[in-house]
Amino acid sequence: MLVDPAQLLDDCERAWREAGEPSAVDRADCVVRRSTLVLEALVAYVLLAERSGLARDVVFTRWPACTVHGVAFGSQADTPGFAHMLAEAHARVVAARPELGRRRTASNPPTTDADWISAAQKAADSLGWSWRPPVTASLSDTAPPDPTAWNLATPPQLRLGPGAGSVLLTLPGGPDTVTWQLAADGEAFTAASPHWVLPGPVRRVEATDPAGTTHASAVVDPDTVLLAFAPDGHRIPLDEPLPATEVHLLHVGTLETEGTQAAAVELPTPYGWNGWTLSRVSLAGVTRLRTAGAERGRWLEVAIGRSLGWEGGATLPWLTGEDATPVWVRPPALRLRRRPGEPEAPHWQVEVRRPGAETVLARLTGAPGTLLRPWEHVPGPLLGPYEILVHRPGRQRGRRRLTAFLAEGVEATPTAEWRLLAPQGGLVTTRLEFRTGGPVTVSRNTVAFDSYEITRELVLRGGTRGFRVQALVPHSEVRLELDGSPLPWSIRPLDIDAADLVRDSALTVRLPEQAVAVTPELVLVVEGATLINLRPERRTRTRKGDLRYSLAALADTVRDIAKAELRLLVAGQDLHVGTIRAQPIAEGVVPDGTGLLLRGLRHPGELTARLYQVLAPWRQPLSVPVDGSGRIPLPAAWRSAGPLVVSLRAGTHSADAAPGWPRLRDRDTLVLRRSPCTSAVIDGTAADRTTEYLGGRGTLPRGTGAVPYQWIVAARGRDLQACGAREAAPAECLHALGEAGSDALLGAADSLLRSGELAAALVGSGLAALRIREVTDPAAVRPVWRRAPLCALLLTAPLLPYLSGDPAYEIDELYPEEKELLDEVGQFLGSAGTAILYGQDDPSRTAGRFDAHARALNELPEIHQQAVWRTAGVVPRGLLDTDTRAAAAWQAFRDRRNLQYYAVREECGEWLTAVENFLEDGHPLLVTAFRDRGPGSLRGPGEAWMRVPQFSLGCALIARLAAAGNPRAVKLERGLRPLWTSVATHTPDLTAVDLALAECLVAAETVQATG
Repeated sequence: MLVDPAQLLDDCERAWREAGEPSAVDRADCVVRRSTLVLEALVAYVLLAERSGLARDVVFTRWPACTVHGVAFGSQADTPGFAHMLAEAHARVVAARPELGRRRTASNPPTTDADWISAAQKAADSLGWSWRPPVTASLSDTAPPDPTAWNLATPPQLRLGPGAGSVLLTLPGGPDTVTWQLAADGEAFTAASPHWVLPGPVRRVEATDPAGTTHASAVVDPDTVLLAFAPDGHRIPLDEPLPATEVHLLHVGTLETEGTQAAAVELPTPYGWNGWTLSRVSLAGVTRLRTAGAERGRWLEVAIGRSLGWEGGATLPWLTGEDATPVWVRPPALRLRRRPGEPEAPHWQVEVRRPGAETVLARLTGAPGTLLRPWEHVPGPLLGPYEILVHRPGRQRGRRRLTAFLAEGVEATPTAEWRLLAPQGGLVTTRLEFRTGGPVTVSRNTVAFDSYEITRELVLRGGTRGFRVQALVPHSEVRLELDGSPLPWSIRPLDIDAADLVRDSALTVRLPEQAVAVTPELVLVVEGATLINLRPERRTRTRKGDLRYSLAALADTVRDIAKAELRLLVAGQDLHVGTIRAQPIAEGVVPDGTGLLLRGLRHPGELTARLYQVLAPWRQPLSVPVDGSGRIPLPAAWRSAGPLVVSLRAGTHSADAAPGWPRLRDRDTLVLRRSPCTSAVIDGTAADRTTEYLGGRGTLPRGTGAVPYQWIVAARGRDLQACGAREAAPAECLHALGEAGSDALLGAADSLLRSGELAAALVGSGLAALRIREVTDPAAVRPVWRRAPLCALLLTAPLLPYLSGDPAYEIDELYPEEKELLDEVGQFLGSAGTAILYGQDDPSRTAGRFDAHARALNELPEIHQQAVWRTAGVVPRGLLDTDTRAAAAWQAFRDRRNLQYYAVREECGEWLTAVENFLEDGHPLLVTAFRDRGPGSLRGPGEAWMRVPQFSLGCALIARLAAAGNPRAVKLERGLRPLWTSVATHTPDLTAVDLALAECLVAAETVQATG
């Protein structure tokens, strides 16, 4: 009996959705037969869609589980290979229906294995599955790529992202995604190759690959506050002269030059780099430069002669490597650096290698200033990444490294050189036609981009090697700016909360420069009527096609309007670029069979729900697209995971590598409290047992394995309580951490919590006052500096007096492991901390207090407060340096209304008096620091919040005196702890600063007493 193909797919779709993502191989005859039939049916519907003029993605969208299981079955090791099975299915369908095989839009059929694998990946994401296609499926016709091309020994590199919209750290990987562990100024992240987008300026990033090798990358030098990037996006080391050509400079403050005036064009700030400026600068004729925010005398030299770099050659603007590197289709020449007066003896050696490989493909030498062609003797085809090492003969020290991705003989022709925004959202569709010559081939000769596609993955093959690249066409995009901080670029109409318009908001539209000959207007449209016309700001130093429109003028107009549209009038077209809504995206969320259903959905466009498990707050959130009816499909494991937090965002968002916990007070964050929870195995892992405990079953697990989960529950306890977790869990976890002592401080590194989250838990558990008499295991403490530096500082406290330079604490008395720990202290605390430990006055002693300046700031409108803060130009420095303390105080200032509730209490004033009386009795250094934090005379109880910084420092001083063994301080700290914990919850960064400052002051006092 014949089976209707649609019914077959519907039945299998239902069964496979319930079964979940593909796992072990089932070789039963019925499974083989069913999988073969499903694949053949899918191929038939793809061909039918192509013949009918429809996008073939509609087939994969209708049957996503069938797509994933079909590809997974064909990609298993003991099958003939997915490409072979796909070709056979295609042949059977065409034999039965010849007319389906006559319509082809490219030399490659629309059912190539690469298309199917990409579709299966998208389908898995839509189902919330973690399944990933094996790379061998997409390269099944050739031998696997050379593993040395992705050797993890290659160090990560800092570079400017595509369109200068972000700063990236490239993470070497391979055909499979490689997971790296990162530590950025003490904050822990988990990232996957090929790159990681820096969330903002940091001083230093340490990246650890799966093999355990750690690579350190310096990012921001606080003394120069400038990063230089070559035209291809790679960073230019600041220990080398800058080239006298056009470069990109990311800096704080205005540029100052000697020689000629630099011609600069200001570009939109990269994502997360609030307060910084990105400029495209020509350094021709400039001898040296600096920024207004740099330390006095920190000039950067510009090479007068030839600098090391590429010359000639040609890149293909329609292709990039996986880490956004340009692709050279005509190999460039290498110009060796030459400084004025340098002899022309041949003393530079050039080696060509594959990244991470030791085999030298070509070796040549040249005199300074010589133009070399390093590729002449490299065996062809020239395809993939290459690495050039330049150094003195016989010397490896001081060598320079350049990289280039070559694809010789590849050509591409787009139907349009710039993709404009489509009237209803997305981009105008376009195609890229590829041609290759010689042994290099491309996996698709024609690449079609639909409205919401920016890039498409291709595979370039040459012989037995295969390399992944990204095809793209420059395009228009829009982005929102809040509080002066730019959000990511988007090709979809932006979803804007009307409440955000008062936060110094702006909208930037990127257009081709020729499209702005007549100034485009941004209009506010409500029910078809135009209410307001906005013109872009005059910014003569910016790129001509980047138009910025301030949205603050719309705040009053949209206050009483449920929904309004932002439309751009450009080149005779009316483009929808944003929707402003004055109501939440949805009113609530309820269970709905195998998923969730949003109630009162008001958002008409694409929507993503990010789901968090309340009973397992350490797990990665699940990002799921919401369909047009407001339904959120859930994988089987998530349907019985207990209470869920649902954070809604417009557009498409993937889960962050190390996401933070959502803010429950956001109106687009919903909580599903009544949700079933299936009991886990009681004797399972510490994570499973902690989940059982949070769900009200069993007791809190103890031991070192459970410590990281105790930290997370303690830090997020109030939210977990509000969402349905065990009521007593936060208090019990804080108590357990206090009992664990130094083991808890060591285990904090595995919690992946931010320093601020750790600070509040340190206070509540009593660990801020833990007495540690000696560092028993320096080797165990050192890794903690990478991920939980504040906890590492407390563990290292007994050694801090050895940084004072006092003869009573001779540093040569220490073991080498202890000296290595002390090396970390200066990097974390900064110059101010080093000065305090050395017995000098605190150079930043007035930073962080709330005085008359804070009072004046409080009287300004919020939009002006944001503007004042942005002009401060804060850069990443040590924890105790002025800028970092100011940033922590700013965080507390923004939460001053909540702090007022605690500061106005009578007990707060009593504790302040008790702390001052205690410090006056024999602690002159500490009481001086305490009084420096005072707000001065207050005008009334309404300004009680101004006492918070002094209260925070006072509590920290008492806690560190208790840790030093003062019995009176131990008793006083126990009394202070409840109120201090409440304050620390709202001022986490200020609490971290004050704990570190208090430890330095107590250590300095100890040295003085000893002397």
